[in-house]
Amino acid sequence: MRARRLLIGLVVVLGLGGLVAVGSEVRRPGASTFATLSPPGMPVAPTASGITSSWFCAGVPTSGQRGGDVVVTNPGTSPLRGRLTVYSTAASPVSQDIQIGPREATSFALENLSKGDYLSAFVELDGGLGLVEQRVRHPNGRSLAPCSNAPSNNWYFADGITQSAGYDLVITNPFPGYTNVTVQVLTVDGVRTPADLRNQTIAGTAVLKVDLEQYGLRDEQLLAVWVQSTPERVVAARAQNYYGGLGRRGYSLMLGAPSPDYRWYFPDGEKSSGVSESITVYNPGDLPALVAVQVFTETAGGPDYVSVQAVQIPEGSVEKVDIDAITGLPAGRHSIIIDSPDAPIIVEQVITRGSGGGAVTSITLGSRISSTRWWVPTPLDDAGEGSLIVTNATGVEGSFTVYALGPGGLAPVAGLSDIPLRAANDFVGGLVAVDLTGRDVVGKALLVESTVDSVVLRRPARGPNLKGRSSVLGLPEG
Repeated sequence: MRARRLLIGLVVVLGLGGLVAVGSEVRRPGASTFATLSPPGMPVAPTASGITSSWFCAGVPTSGQRGGDVVVTNPGTSPLRGRLTVYSTAASPVSQDIQIGPREATSFALENLSKGDYLSAFVELDGGLGLVEQRVRHPNGRSLAPCSNAPSNNWYFADGITQSAGYDLVITNPFPGYTNVTVQVLTVDGVRTPADLRNQTIAGTAVLKVDLEQYGLRDEQLLAVWVQSTPERVVAARAQNYYGGLGRRGYSLMLGAPSPDYRWYFPDGEKSSGVSESITVYNPGDLPALVAVQVFTETAGGPDYVSVQAVQIPEGSVEKVDIDAITGLPAGRHSIIIDSPDAPIIVEQVITRGSGGGAVTSITLGSRISSTRWWVPTPLDDAGEGSLIVTNATGVEGSFTVYALGPGGLAPVAGLSDIPLRAANDFVGGLVAVDLTGRDVVGKALLVESTVDSVVLRRPARGPNLKGRSSVLGLPEG
C-alpha cells in the first residue's frame, strides 16, 4: 500500500522543533498470585527492590526441532529466588522453584518442563531485581525477546504477511479464570474479523494458538492485528516463519504492543545495496494521524534529500512506508524517530539484508521511551561489528560506556568507555555502531550507560550455521 506523503511544510504544523530534540522437581502449581500492575508500555528493568517482580513471556514453539528458553539474569550480589510456571496449548500448567546465583544468567528449556505446540512462562522473582527474557530456538533462526512486566486487555501488531509465510498468534491467559478474546484483522481490503475469532474462550492458565491461514487469511501482503480480551488480561505474541514471501526469510516471535503511542524510536537502519527497509504504521483509533518520519543519518544527504517525511494515516488503517525509497537518502546507517502528535499509533520496522536464500529479515517494534541505562541481560553468543547500536535521543552531546557483568560486578569493557555520542542536530549524527570484535563480552550480560537519554538495540546471532543477525531492543531501566 502506498503511503500518501504530504508537502514537507506540513511538518511545521506538527511542531518539529519540539519533536526532534533529538531448578527443582516439576510439580503442579497452586493458584498464582500477581503483582498489581498497570498495563505495560514496554518491558522495562526494575530499579528498586520490592516484594516480588512478575515477568510474562510470550511463548515458544516446541514441536519438531523447535524449542525455547527463559533466561533469568541476576545482576545483584545475593542469590535470586523465585518460581517459574509454564503454560501450554495442550497440558496443565507446571511450576518449579528457581534460583539464580549472584551476577549470573540461567536459562530454563521450556520443552523439558511441558509439552504442546506452544509453551509460555510466568516468572515471579523474590526481591524484584532480576531480568527475564525468552529465546526461541528454531531451524529458521533464533528469536530473542524481553518478557512483559504485565498482561494487558489489548495487544496490537502492525506488520504481518501470510504470503509464503506462517503466521501464528500465541495468546496466554495466565489467570485461573477463563477469558474471551476477539481478533480483529486489518488487511489492504479493510477489516476482516472471522466469526470464529470473535469471543473465543481461553481456559484459565492456558495458551491459545491462532493460525491465521486457517481462518481464510492466506497470501496477504500486509495485515495488522488487534487482540482484545475480557474479562481477564492476556499476553499476546506474533510468530512469523518467513520462507520467501516479499523477499523475507527467517523467524520472528515477539510480543505485541499493549497500547498505541505518540512517539517511537528505531536505533538501527541501513541504506545499502542488498538491504530493504520499511516501516509499517498501524492507526487503530478513530482519528487520522499525521505522522512525521524523521531519519537521522551518519552523513549529510544531497540537495534532493529531505530528512522528514510527512505521512497521512487514516483512522483504522495500516500503511507501509519504504525507507529505502526516500529520495537522496545517503548510504550507510541511520536511525528513525516516528512522531504522531494527534493520534497514537503502533509502528514496526522491517529490514531484510541480502537476497534469495541468503536473505535475513528482522522485525522490530519501536521503543516508546529513551533512558540513560540499557541492559543486555541475555549473554551474547558471539560478538562482532554492529552487535550493539546506540543512538542519542536528544540534541545534546553525550557519551556512553559499555559494562560487562562478571563475578566482581559491572566492569567497563576495555576500549568502550566514554564513547562520544554526537547530538542528533540537523538530522545528522547521534548514532554509533559498536564493534564488539575481540572484546571479552561473550557469555556475559551487558549494561550500556549514557550521559544523555539514548536508545540501545542489539543484534544477536541467529544461531549456529546460520548467516546474519536478528534485532531486538535492549531492556531500559524504568
